[in-house]
Amino acid sequence: MNKSRDKEPLRHRIAHYALILFSTFLIMLSPPALRPIHTPNPPGRVETTSGIRTVYLQGKPYEMGLQQGALFRKELRQLVQNYLYDYLILEQGVAHFWLLAYARIADQDIPNDLRAEMQGIADGAGLPYQDILLLNTIPDLLALANQLPVWESPLLRLAALQQSNAESNVASGMFWGAWGRATIDGELLLGYNLDHSESDLFSPYLLTVVRQPAFGNAFFSVGVMGMVGVWTGMNEEKIAVALSSSPAVGTAMRGQPLPFLLRQVLQHAGNLDEAVNMLLAAPHSTGGNVLLGDGKAPNAIVLELSTHHYAIFELGGEEGLLARTNHFIDPELALLREETLTVQEKELSKTRLEQIQTQLHFNHGWIGVEKALTFLQEDREMTTQNVPGAPVIPFYSALFCPGRLTAWIAYNGKVPKPYALLNLSEALLGHGHR
Repeated sequence: MNKSRDKEPLRHRIAHYALILFSTFLIMLSPPALRPIHTPNPPGRVETTSGIRTVYLQGKPYEMGLQQGALFRKELRQLVQNYLYDYLILEQGVAHFWLLAYARIADQDIPNDLRAEMQGIADGAGLPYQDILLLNTIPDLLALANQLPVWESPLLRLAALQQSNAESNVASGMFWGAWGRATIDGELLLGYNLDHSESDLFSPYLLTVVRQPAFGNAFFSVGVMGMVGVWTGMNEEKIAVALSSSPAVGTAMRGQPLPFLLRQVLQHAGNLDEAVNMLLAAPHSTGGNVLLGDGKAPNAIVLELSTHHYAIFELGGEEGLLARTNHFIDPELALLREETLTVQEKELSKTRLEQIQTQLHFNHGWIGVEKALTFLQEDREMTTQNVPGAPVIPFYSALFCPGRLTAWIAYNGKVPKPYALLNLSEALLGHGHR
């Protein structure tokens, strides 16, 4: 009899603990309920031009983050839920625990101002800081997992290997620069196409951002809302940047993601020498191809970067022309990344580079805005139609004329007519240099 009474509490205890574990699991898989904003939201505004949303942020890092988080509160919460929890954790099986563990390591190398901006985004959107941190660092974390020995990160490594698409190269693209005798008026033109294996998931959250910081240059960038890093953009000093992923062996546990470093270049560099020195002086966690342009000179250079090696290219064999896709041209760096791209990805990257180089050389001396936009559109058509099975989905296109502080932007790989022309002179120069 006593034995029977003892079993009853035990069953209750087991059910109680099971309920706690299940509740904890549900909490981990869903962002918390909306939290009220207690800090007054400083100025920030959104404008739409030909379907392109541009948000204007100003002030200190936390203030700019708070503005973005509050303005796009609903969308940011949807993005975190759809991408981080539903797609990566539930559908793809990425281990949340290990993502957080490595994100905390990455967080130690992020500058305080960028951490403050991410905290502002989190507070404005009513999300935990860790969600915004993961949103900004997941590409690097998964690239790291793909290259660490399995005994160093067993669960993260296993989750990364389960991806059907190579998460280390989830974003790919093509960029080129033309100036001097290559263009009609000698001005620098910078063209950029970015592709993403999950373009459909991210497209509703694309955003162009004008930041007018309390300290440093005002600058413009294109990307996904909630991101503090930059894949492409330009600043008031007429410096333009573009990044195309090119993963290499030697991914580092410590260091900043390249988009974070390009963000700092735009905010603090006034010429190409300063931009190059900033990139080479700071440790970075993954590799990539970077185009740096100066509309004042005009001039442009390409940096091929791994975590511990680099190569600088100028002029590209013919005055005023440079282009890159997702593979390295430098022989030493090419060896370092030999096994990091699939055969299909390598073939696509080489085909794209050959096409844009042919177009640039054939039109040398006659390259203007209309031709430049045509180059971008033809690259889109080639990658989506002429390479069967290629894991490339158009994400966005951008054409910059840094000398005039103008940009032409198109989302989802379509160059619309009329183009989404953004004249950024007033926004970038009118905030007052501090």
